[in-house]
Amino acid sequence: MRDFNTGPAGMLMMLVGLLLAASSAWTAVGPATWLESLPSIFIGLALVAVGYSLVSRARRQRQASESSDGAEGD
Repeated sequence: MRDFNTGPAGMLMMLVGLLLAASSAWTAVGPATWLESLPSIFIGLALVAVGYSLVSRARRQRQASESSDGAEGD
């Protein structure tokens, strides 16, 4: 079975998405530009969600490999 470490990529996607969503929300606070900023906010939140999914998958794979390595050591 191939093992891909997607944790760093997921963390980067989460950071970029969070920065994009936060900066878009920050610029939309003043004037009534929420409608123009909503696509950027949603794209940022989608990047955060995908990044979180990649990080959690990497953690699950790491835990599974550590538990299988521990069973073989007995």
